[in-house]
Amino acid sequence: MYDDYAVNELLFHWQTQNSARPDLGKGLSYIKHKEQNKRILLFVREKAKNEYGNSLGYVFIGEGELKDYRGSKPMSINWELQEPMPHYLWKDAAKLSIG
Repeated sequence: MYDDYAVNELLFHWQTQNSARPDLGKGLSYIKHKEQNKRILLFVREKAKNEYGNSLGYVFIGEGELKDYRGSKPMSINWELQEPMPHYLWKDAAKLSIG
């Protein structure tokens, strides 16, 4: 549903909920997360369900720091990871950007 994908091993593109805007509420809190002493922890999953209809779990890919953002309702945010994503995970997450 969202436009979320790995740009490279250290950069993850994330699209917010449709109501987020950079000047108010959640959107502003994402931008000011460091000033507010909030940590951004990123989790991903390739798809919601497996071939048997069971929900898949999320995998922690690391702590992120705001690199840049654009847009409003929704916002597109690039998070810079503190450590590189594991290679196997980066390859799968990058595929999500292609479709």
